[in-house]
Amino acid sequence: MDEQAALLALVRVDGLGSLRIHKLITHFGSAQAVLAARYQALVQAGLAAHIATAITQIATHDQHALWHRIHDRGIHVLTYDDPRYPELLSHIPNPPIMLFVRGSLTSFTHPSVALVGTRRPSNYGIDITRRIASDLASQAVTIVSGLAIGIDTIAHDSALHAHGHTIAVLPSGVDLIYPERNRALAERMLATPGNTLVSEFFPGTKATPLLFPARNRLISGLAHGVVVCEAGAQSGALITVKAALEQGRDVMAVPGSVFSPQSAGCLELLRQGATPVRHARDICDTLGLTEVPAMDTPHDTLLHLLGTPRHIDELCRALGQSSAELLGDLLMRELRGEVRELGNGFYARC
Repeated sequence: MDEQAALLALVRVDGLGSLRIHKLITHFGSAQAVLAARYQALVQAGLAAHIATAITQIATHDQHALWHRIHDRGIHVLTYDDPRYPELLSHIPNPPIMLFVRGSLTSFTHPSVALVGTRRPSNYGIDITRRIASDLASQAVTIVSGLAIGIDTIAHDSALHAHGHTIAVLPSGVDLIYPERNRALAERMLATPGNTLVSEFFPGTKATPLLFPARNRLISGLAHGVVVCEAGAQSGALITVKAALEQGRDVMAVPGSVFSPQSAGCLELLRQGATPVRHARDICDTLGLTEVPAMDTPHDTLLHLLGTPRHIDELCRALGQSSAELLGDLLMRELRGEVRELGNGFYARC
């Protein structure tokens, strides 16, 4: 049995995460040595009795045959020492010992940004996510998200419409699309070159709430930075933010209306020091992705209009935007020192 096949066996053992596998390999010298170890030696290494028993039982299986069956289903298996393993992911704390991938492996080599947020976005959240994802994807920046309903779905879909690339990180095996209602989206991704489904969970693993935090840390780990497009105070996207901070990733947030519950999480992130962003240009500036050119946006028109004080209603009519969308933009502008609120709904350029 070679080392890769031995790692595949260890990943199958319930209760053995990447951290524990790394410790076992350090203790015994290799994955093959772990499988060859006797029950008592495994227990002395700190394993619970049921896990030690599971390892001794699985060591008798034909791991090479299993490896080939997985590959025959179109699933790539990348161990942490594989040269194709994502470099970004290899530098996070406790990187996955193994990844299961469907689709393109080249997507891991491109500049990437994670877009995350609420499962119940407002029209403002939908519009800003479409705009950011489309602009980034059209400039060869890979969009990373979690295939969940809401912001994730919009991000993946917008990247495809822009003929760009996107990576979906699953909280299940890559052969079990979750959620099921996004199966068609996943199939569209796989039907187009350059897109990827990835998971650290063995094929056949069903999604459970306990697996979502692990999925979220991979979303941030596979990206140069994380953008929260719209999120409430209790949004699961904030788990991704926590992982991003632990991994040393830049965290950005799109400002929204102070009256919108869906923006409460973003506003709190901004209060805590997240970088406010309006569009792809801001994101690329923050991450140093200078190859992405400036984009034409309505914001120059807004600053021109605010050369003289104007009421929010007048600005909405002139720009053809909703008050919720424009208030979010104005808030971000205030944070950047570009505009100031005069009171009674009036704004002016600084």
